[in-house]
Parts: sequence; C-alpha cells; structure tokens
Amino acid sequence: MTKRRQAEIQFLAETLINLGKPVYMLSEFKLFLKDNRIGNSSLTSLSSDLMDYGSIKKIVLRSEGYKDVERIAVPLLNPTPYHYATSLRHGAYLCHASSMNILGLTQQIPKTIYVNKEQSQKPISKDPLRQESIDRAFSHSQRRSKYIFKIDNFQIILLSGKNSANTGVETDDYLGLPRTCLERTLIDITVRPRYGGGVFQVAQAFEASINTIDFKKLLRLLKKLNYKYPYHQSLGFYLEKAGAGENILSQLRNLGTDFDFYLDYSIASPKFDNSWRVYFPPGI
Repeated sequence: MTKRRQAEIQFLAETLINLGKPVYMLSEFKLFLKDNRIGNSSLTSLSSDLMDYGSIKKIVLRSEGYKDVERIAVPLLNPTPYHYATSLRHGAYLCHASSMNILGLTQQIPKTIYVNKEQSQKPISKDPLRQESIDRAFSHSQRRSKYIFKIDNFQIILLSGKNSANTGVETDDYLGLPRTCLERTLIDITVRPRYGGGVFQVAQAFEASINTIDFKKLLRLLKKLNYKYPYHQSLGFYLEKAGAGENILSQLRNLGTDFDFYLDYSIASPKFDNSWRVYFPPGI
C-alpha cells in the first residue's frame, strides 16, 4: 500500500471514529465513502483496505425464513446488539422488554431485543367496538412478529406497530439510540404483554416505576395513541396493584368501563376484577 493510500485509509478510519456511529447500513456506508474519499479509489477497494486496517468489520444478521442482513460495524466504537437492532430499518426504535431493561424496570438479563418500525398511516376503523369482538380477539394467542434476526447469542425481533409518529420516543442518554420513554413503555407492554416478558413482568415494571411515572404524560400519550380497545382498564388494574393514588385511578375510570376486557391473550382459568372489568391470570 502506498503512503498516499495509507494516509487516505487512516483519514477515513479517523473520520469514522469522529462521527461516532458504530453500525452502518450498506447504503449508508457507501455514502460515507463517497462523501469522504480523497481520490478516485473504488468504494470496494476502500472497504477492503479499511477491513484489512481493522477499522471496519462486516457483520451478518442471520434470519430464518427471511433474507440475511449485512451491516458494517466500527469495532473501536463498541457496537452493541442494540445498535444492530436499530440499524435494521430507518426510523426504528427500541421498545417493550428492551426499553424495560434500559430503564431499569426488570432484573432479567434479556437475550431478546425488541425494535419497532412503525407502519404507514392507516385509516381509522369506524366500526363500533363490541363485546363479542373483544372476546374473540383475546381468546387467541397474541400475534408475534416473524421478523427474527440473530447475532451472537442474541435474537432481534423487528416489530411493525401502528403509526404513532414516534409518540413517546426519545434518545437514550447513555446509548445515544432511540427508545420509548417510561410512560410509552408501560403502555406498550400493557398492550403487548408477551413482548414485555408476560403479565407478571409487566406488573413488576409498574411496581418498580410507580414513584417516577409522569401520570399526566401517561394519559396524554394514551389519548394520542388512540387505541380502539379499552387498554386504560388494564393500565388502571396495573397501577392500582402498584399503589397508585385514587386521584390517578379516577382519571382512568372516567374514560369508561363499558366492556369486559383482558389483561392478556388466551388466559388459562382467568379471574375477574369487578372494579376494572378486567380478566387476569391467577396469582398476579
């Protein structure tokens, strides 16, 4: 390698470090090379030399049933599975059990990472909610994403949640990655408890955070998310179990308890809470 070439590779390597981005999509990395190369070297040869220099590494996220995904990692920036997860799609953010872990709401050390890429805006259904439709929906198992990728000992599950314009998503101070805030996380794991480790883990998350929840923000986010199902009844159930005051609970009650609802899908031998009109599993 000529001295000029060495200087170019060293410049690119230092620029990668200064940019502070641990993981790139292939298209992002090609753009980086185009914007920062000094001469007319081919992008392929530059990539190869940067790999030989140890500045980058090609990583493959394996998937069963779907196409494997290749990413470019910058080893000196210590990429984590969280970085690979959010790199799966532009605009993706960490959610559910992953946000629980980052926010300190669980003692478990998860090997599954959840990341959400929101759907495009869909028309809101104008059909009235009926008890029989609720019963039918919750008699089945919770739908699970089939977009599963593996890296090292971790699996990454890519979700495709309803469009919310990233409501309640913020940048984590430590990781520098987008994740759901505390209040959005509590709503998300109430809506999809299996992605939060199950209803017992969800209940523990409410207990762990009861003194730090911004209840006005929780209600504001719930209103903005505009769910058809009465998830406020489940939220009220969890919050009451966690010790929330009646001034908070009454605001959720005022949203109505017009239907019998379910804390989870396909509950075996459920019990019924008359106050919130919620079916829940024994032992919670």
